[in-house]
Amino acid sequence: MRTSSHHAAVYFCFPSDTSSMDSDASTPALFAPLHLGSIVLSHRVVLAPLTRNRAEPSETYDNTWFPTGLNVLYYSERATQGGLLISEATPVSRRASGLPGVPGIYTPEQCEGWAKVTCAVHKKRAFIFCQLWHQGRVTHSRLTSLEPWSASAVPIEESLHNSKGLDPVPYDVPHPMSVSEIQETHQEYVNAARNAISSGFDGVEVHAGNGYLPDQFHHSNINVRTDAYGGTPEKRCRFTIELVKKLCAEVGKARVGVRLSPFGLFNETRGEDRQEQWTYLCRELSKLGIAYIHLIEPRFDEWRSESQKLDFLQHYKAIGEEVSLRPYRKVMLPPTKCIVAGGYHPGNCWEGVERGDHDAVAFGRFFISNPDLVDRLRTGKRLYRYERSLFYGPFGKKEIGYTVHLNREFAGESDIGRAQMV
Repeated sequence: MRTSSHHAAVYFCFPSDTSSMDSDASTPALFAPLHLGSIVLSHRVVLAPLTRNRAEPSETYDNTWFPTGLNVLYYSERATQGGLLISEATPVSRRASGLPGVPGIYTPEQCEGWAKVTCAVHKKRAFIFCQLWHQGRVTHSRLTSLEPWSASAVPIEESLHNSKGLDPVPYDVPHPMSVSEIQETHQEYVNAARNAISSGFDGVEVHAGNGYLPDQFHHSNINVRTDAYGGTPEKRCRFTIELVKKLCAEVGKARVGVRLSPFGLFNETRGEDRQEQWTYLCRELSKLGIAYIHLIEPRFDEWRSESQKLDFLQHYKAIGEEVSLRPYRKVMLPPTKCIVAGGYHPGNCWEGVERGDHDAVAFGRFFISNPDLVDRLRTGKRLYRYERSLFYGPFGKKEIGYTVHLNREFAGESDIGRAQMV
């Protein structure tokens, strides 16, 4: 078995075409064109990045998975002319994840698989960004055969590492990254971004939220460093800002986006100074002229109800002037656009774009159960309900709940209400 290195081949496919996308005053803002970095979208309904664990294990590279024809079909089904898809979280190296069924972007085999995905998306005249992912302390040595790295030697303690087919075990105490290891990890992201563009992606999105590696630097309860990468809100943002600058230098600022979760609690993110820190981070990232910043709504949480989450935020003194994305949107400088995600559905997805609170809306759960979500929103058709138990694989029949949906039922008001919280 071999370990992997980055891939340099360039793949070509049918180009996207964004002609004939004029809109008039009667067009809802959600379906108006949008300049996003180097591309022009014909509508503002975005496929959110969704981990689905449906990739195939490699027989060549240790602890890696790669996209197959099933993944090609999944993304192609959700592609529409001038629409934007954001890939599932895509590891930048073997150390970055090891999660079964999650395809990376650091071996030739993975790049070849992703090239088939991007080709199918472009044939639908759509666009696709690759979300670059590093779990940091959230992964485990039993998956990667490598020691997890993080901002500091602070492990996850309130839960056990749990992966399908394996017994729950305590999380590893992560290795605190040296400055040279920070630079090494930045280079893994740069290599992955280069691979993504060579594989046909239109851009890359840094996953810098939800308690993953960049976010571990953001939070004061995880990052206890006293050097240039910790100790103040500005220093805790340095890892992410330096990384994004390097990605801009590699692929161009118009091809770079960043995902943030200013109010996130996932993976034991309990940092204080939230409004000060994320306001600074959004301002500094937009100064770089990147394509977009992708923000997760404050009341949205994977596991807690709205009231539970607000109680947590109050306890950790994480709430600033308001529980809203407005302070972060307000400091963003053009041309950087704002994409929002978290609990959106047909009843609440229109007004924010109309008011100019944000520029586009990313949908997750309802895009899983409704591959034709864009058309359903445009025409007012009812949505099919989603089946949470089928979100994450691996399964014996990977297509079930992925490209094949059995016993479908229309979503009711209760389903749409739950989508705002879970």
